[in-house]
Amino acid sequence: RNWPEAARWSTPELAGGGALVDHVVHCADLLDELLGERAQSVRAVSNSILHAERELEVETGGLVSIRYPSGVIATIDCSWSWPMSSATWGGLTLQVVAERGTVTVSPFAKGVAGHDAHGETWSPVGADLDALLLDEFVHAVREGRQPQPDAGVGIRTVEIATAAQASAARGGEVVTLA
Repeated sequence: RNWPEAARWSTPELAGGGALVDHVVHCADLLDELLGERAQSVRAVSNSILHAERELEVETGGLVSIRYPSGVIATIDCSWSWPMSSATWGGLTLQVVAERGTVTVSPFAKGVAGHDAHGETWSPVGADLDALLLDEFVHAVREGRQPQPDAGVGIRTVEIATAAQASAARGGEVVTLA
């Protein structure tokens, strides 16, 4: 697909929002699992500068900062910045910067890159993440157990995305989560 419109991502009634929702939902559940704690507050700003000629009803760019009780601050760069001539649309990466190194997870690149005390690192990963998710769901249903990730993850993700939208609508005001 070449443009988010192909998936109706640019129609507020169908997608619930634009670039903020599109990117936050993919990252918030990863952060939740990685950090083992729930987000405390969210601050976001957004605009519709990118692809303005298309007169979209949703934001096309934004920045979301999420604070956690431990003091960790996660930032999600949300933008539909790929040019119209791109063969594919978008991508997802998660970069963790820590005291002793960094790691970049790019699920669609099928590998994990980073830096440590010895320099650059790369570990190829070949799993089809969509297939694994569907396989987990089917097995959980057959075994009579709760599939993972569960609905709680989805609820927390929606809380963060909704807080980001509210913050952006209020000019970047911090929204505290319950």
